[in-house]
Order: sequence, then structure tokens, then C-alpha cells
Amino acid sequence: MLKLRHWLTAALAAAVFPAAADIPEISKLVPEARDFEAIYRLNPAKYGNDGYTLDRSEAISGDLKRLAYFLRLTEKDGQEKWVYVSMDPFSTKLEEVGVPVQGLRTFQTYVNNMTVASNVANVATGNFPQGNIEFWPLNYGGNNAKKIPGATDAFDFGDAPAPNGGYTSMQVCNFQQKQMVFAFNNVNQNGNADLGIGNNTAKAPKNGAGKAPNLDWTFAGNAGDYANAELIVAGKFDNFKLDPAKMVELNLEKVFLVGKTDKTGFYKVGEEITFTLDIDWGGQPKPTKPYFIDWQRFGDDGKTDKGRHDIANGPLVIKTSLDRPGFIRILAHAKDAKGRLLTKKKAQGDGKRVFFDGGAGVEPEKLQGVPEPADFDAFWAAQKAKLNAVEFVGKVKMTPIELKDKSVKLWAVEVPCAGPTPVTGYLSMPADAKPGSLPAICSYHGYNGNPKHFQRAPGWGHKSAIYFNVNAHGYKLGQPQEYYDEFYRNINVDGTSYGFSKRLNANRDTAYFNGMTLRVMRSLQFVMSLPEWNGKDLTAEGGSQGGLQTAWAAGLEPKVTVAKPSIPWCCDMRGKESFGRIHGGWRIVGTPALDYFDPINVIKRASKNCHVIITRAGLGDYCCPPSGVAILYNNIPGPRTIHWVQGSTHGFVPPYPHQKFTLEELKR
Repeated sequence: MLKLRHWLTAALAAAVFPAAADIPEISKLVPEARDFEAIYRLNPAKYGNDGYTLDRSEAISGDLKRLAYFLRLTEKDGQEKWVYVSMDPFSTKLEEVGVPVQGLRTFQTYVNNMTVASNVANVATGNFPQGNIEFWPLNYGGNNAKKIPGATDAFDFGDAPAPNGGYTSMQVCNFQQKQMVFAFNNVNQNGNADLGIGNNTAKAPKNGAGKAPNLDWTFAGNAGDYANAELIVAGKFDNFKLDPAKMVELNLEKVFLVGKTDKTGFYKVGEEITFTLDIDWGGQPKPTKPYFIDWQRFGDDGKTDKGRHDIANGPLVIKTSLDRPGFIRILAHAKDAKGRLLTKKKAQGDGKRVFFDGGAGVEPEKLQGVPEPADFDAFWAAQKAKLNAVEFVGKVKMTPIELKDKSVKLWAVEVPCAGPTPVTGYLSMPADAKPGSLPAICSYHGYNGNPKHFQRAPGWGHKSAIYFNVNAHGYKLGQPQEYYDEFYRNINVDGTSYGFSKRLNANRDTAYFNGMTLRVMRSLQFVMSLPEWNGKDLTAEGGSQGGLQTAWAAGLEPKVTVAKPSIPWCCDMRGKESFGRIHGGWRIVGTPALDYFDPINVIKRASKNCHVIITRAGLGDYCCPPSGVAILYNNIPGPRTIHWVQGSTHGFVPPYPHQKFTLEELKR
């Protein structure tokens, strides 16, 4: 009997059968919904972490005849408001009717035969010949790109998707009534997602982008204001069938796309390079459903290639080569059978994707940038003279900050400097430090154009060194938010974030980097002036923009003994335009004026006693392309070390075992 019961259970699980259609929470409110089947369920306020709580999109077969959305929101006081909207389907592909995701089509279109029911007073209910939807996984603007009747160029029921970004719009609209039916935007931000029924007339943008409410809830950031939220996507089908075996979900948090080359290290010109890519399922059973790897090949030779590989055929193997010194990039993403990117909910940044972004170098030791300016040294001599004309000894403002740990001291520091602003940052050292006893470290910040992320006092201090944590801009410390809002408005000019203005970058004296380099030099002078410095050990460190500043520190201050730039930014700024080297989209376009600040030129002036350690160079980092980082390494005159990491982008280091190798020359 026991064996028979097990056999029957297995047989039922494997069966494909019709199911009785009913979604009680909807059908008790809207009679027409009795014939609908749930396709997806989710809590919009938790979607970023949890994804769908029910996903039957692959388990359902049949002909989709009507499509419906039901959103129910429970206020903190227990009151419920809800809206139901059905329509002729704008797509019969079930993967396209849920929350918009990268890799699928975007929809900004009219829908026919729309029915709306709701208990929200300002929502027009009944039957309407047409409505419209805005479903895309992209950023968007308010301009009425599709000329939707009644829409404006503000955020409403007629907007315009951008070509990139991931803010995401999932909006059903009743343009004939100049109304939103419901909106779910910024979908991966959990409690900070935008969520509402009907028109938003009260909730101002949470991010400070204006004071007036956006009709379509954009920037409201209000999903966490509700005690509970539920969104159901449902369909009415002919020939409906459900296959429970296809409802088994993978835990994508454990899944990675792993790539490697056939050897660790660099290649010769013309040598065959073999990449092997495969999906690591993280100890889970290999799925029986189809999965694919979509891949692209880019190279400093200007050639591109791409393809799709079915993982049922084993690992993906790509063979390529390069006919000149440079780098090859392989960018690949895992997708399901319906073309959807495999996306993790709990990871951050690049780690949300199941992807590989890596590459291979070909004789990178031969790479160089454009010739440096003829008056390069004269320019920097003048800059140093300009800096030294501004005295700072005896004029530094040091404001003590109390820490719980009394073994260290902390100060907010402001140091007079040439250029538009002083040097500011937080200085710490052991409380009992004796004169001449400590090494000194200057730590420099990565890029930040957001005024809300200004430098705040740390709750700790360094216990074995003079440690100066230097912000990149020289703004005042400990100020109200309004001060930083105004400061960033003044430096983010010409419609760009600081440092990107083509107008300012056309002149070496107006480029934002001019003032930043002065502050780097003065920060080093300041720590060397402290009586606790031992007079011999001076380290500079930082990542990304901080890596750029670290390279400047090594090249502009001969007393720097160790420099630790990580993923250094802006190396070989004219490499794309002058040599066709591959680069990512977020970059400062090089100019002759910026050649004075390009770290591949500045680093040549580092002391031959300064050990420069590039602590991470990502073979998939195209914010700081490997070609530029290789040139920086080539131009270091003294001891040098670089750590290359396969599969590493600017913000992602593979958490699984991966290729990495180190080049080092300590005696030169």
C-alpha cells in the first residue's frame, strides 16, 4: 500500500491537467474574475528581495484571451483599498505581462476593452474602449513621447522610456479619464518602490526632485507606507492546462556564470585564446528546462561577435585572438527559455545578474597612451608653486570629535589650499602617539555626485598610524543637508556631474581635476607636517576615483613611499578616440587639457623608491578599462605590483573560485 501511495503521488505531480479557475480574493469583489487563473503573485513592497511569491508563467499552457491586474493595499490603520483592471492582452507571452525585466520587450501602447473596478473614490470604474500601459525595465522621463491624448510632459500616463537604466515602470492608465489605474515603479527597491492606485495628488517625490506630486507616483518611494500590499496578475484562458512540475523554482542567489581562459596570464599577438563559460547551479539539481548563454565579444581590434549557446550542449567555448597589443572582452548573460535575464533579488549592483564579464590581455606591456604635453613638467612646477604660496602651517582648523574608544583621537580637519576649496576630512591617530612615532596614510574617496552621500564623521579611529580620510571636494564638514545640496548644484555643471563638463575640460585651468590635484598634494603636505609623523613612511590609498587620486599622490609628492590604487579611474583618457580601445559608457571624454591629469602621465614622476601596488585590476571592468590600468602599470618607474582578477567588473568581484594572477617587479 505504501509503495502504491508513493507511485500515485509521483504520478499526480508529473501530470498535466486542467484546473478549476478561481481567485477568491478577486472573484468575491469582481464577478467577472471567476474565470481567471493566477499567473503571478507578489508583494510590491518586498519584490526587490523576494521576487514573485507565485510564478506559474512556465507551468501554464493555453490561449490567453483576457488579462487582469488586481492591486490591494492595506493602510497602517487597517483600511483596504483595491483596484481591478482587465483588458484584451497586449501580449500572449506570459513572461511579458508580469513585472518588466531586462531582456524582454518594452510596451508603451494602447489596450482594448478595458474594465476597471475599485473601491477608491477617485478611480473611474466601468468599461472603456481603450486604456494604455507603460511597461518597461528602464529609466524614463516625463515627456509625452507617444502623444497620448491628455498627457503632459510631466510624469503621468504618457512618458518616455530611456535607452538604459533600471528604474522600471509598470503602469496601467486610463488616458480617456486622465487617470492612472495603478502604478508600480522603481520595482526593486522594496519599501522605497513607488506604489499607488489612481492619481497621486498628495505624495511628493521622496528624492527631492521637486515638491509637487507626480501623477503616476514616480519618485514617491512610498511602498513601505502600507501595512501590506499584494499584486496579482491573472488571465482567462482557452484550453487552460497546468504542469506542476514546471513550477519548481531555482534559488538564483546560488547560481553563477563562471568564465575562464585556457591559461592564467597574458597572450602573444596572434595566439589563440580560449574562453570557457558554464553555469554553476550552486549545488542545485541541473534544471530540465532550457537555459541559454547570450554572449558578445569585443576587442581593441574593433571586431565584435555574438551568439547564443544552449547549456544542454555543455559549456560554451569561444576561441578568438587579437592581432595587436590590447584586450579582448567577453560579456555574457544567462537567460531562460523565454529570453529573460536570470536576476538575483538579494544581491546588489552587478551581482544581481547571472553574468560573466571578463577578458584577456595580449602583450599589454607594449601599450602606451598619447604623448604627454611638452610643457607637462613646467605646468606641474607652476601648480606646486601656486600651492606653496598658500601657507597652511598654524592655520589648520582641527575640531576634536569624541569617540567611545579613548585610545584614539579624531578630528574634523580643514586645511587652507590653493584652488576653489580647502582640504577637508577626518584625521585620527592613537591618543598616546609620541613625536616621530607613526607612519602616515592618506585615504582618498571614490566618485560621488549625490549630495546625500556627503562625508560623515566615522565612529572609529586608526590605532597604529596617522590616518587622514580626505574627501575629494573640500566642502565644509558637519553641515546641514541644504549646504551639500547647494554645493553639489554648483559643481555639477552643464547638465553633467562634476568632472564631466566638456566646456571646463577644454582648459587645464578650469578642469575640475585641477583643484582636486591641489587638494591631494596639500593633504600629503599636511600629514607630513604633523609632529607624530615618523618622517619616512607615507602611504596613499583609494579606489576608483580614489585610485586616480592615489596615482596623483605618488606622482606629485616624491616622499610617498607606498601607493595603493585600486581599480584606478581615468587611465588613458584618450585611448578610445586615439587608438580605438574598448571602453564602457560611463567615462570622461579625454581632451588635450586633461592629458596633464591623466594618471598614466603623472605616475611617471613617482619616486623610484615608491612601491605602487594596484590592488585590483578587473579584466571585466570597463569603467576603468584594463588597457588603461595596464598602461598605468607600465609607466611606474619604481617597484610595482598589479593584481589582475578574471570576471571582476568595477563593483563586482566573483564570490566563487576564479582566475587571478599577479605581476610584480620589486627591483628596477
